[in-house]
Amino acid sequence: MLKRMYLVIGVFTFIISAISCREFFGDHPLGNNFSLLDGDKKEDRIIVYCAGNEENECNGGIFVIPRYRDHMLNGKYAEYVETAKSNNDWIIAKSFQMNYRQEKYWIINKNFNIKNLDCDKTNCDSIIQSHVIGPLNINEFQEKIKKFRIDLSFVN
Repeated sequence: MLKRMYLVIGVFTFIISAISCREFFGDHPLGNNFSLLDGDKKEDRIIVYCAGNEENECNGGIFVIPRYRDHMLNGKYAEYVETAKSNNDWIIAKSFQMNYRQEKYWIINKNFNIKNLDCDKTNCDSIIQSHVIGPLNINEFQEKIKKFRIDLSFVN
């Protein structure tokens, strides 16, 4: 009887932990409503601006990197996010364009707020994209990191 109770408590604890753990479901919060979303394949990885409250799990939103039109080409994956890092003010990301086997680098300035806007009436995508720098090659990316004094690195 005692073993059964411990098993039930263990299973219940696991389920509660899994439900409350965003990363368990492929949602990696980057702050200020941005998330790196995983899918079933590495080619599914995208950064989105999540609709709704930041405390809730993000399972969709406005495509940021790659943009919606760049993620798929003729029904096949064309570009995905390899990695992303963030701090309070910035996100850095590296994407991979599959057709050209090319890495692209991105910088997102998170210092803006569109939470109170109605994105059905306002072009929130253009507001978000106005805070995205890229695509950049590695040399341009490193120059921008120095220029803006961004204390982030893909090596951590």
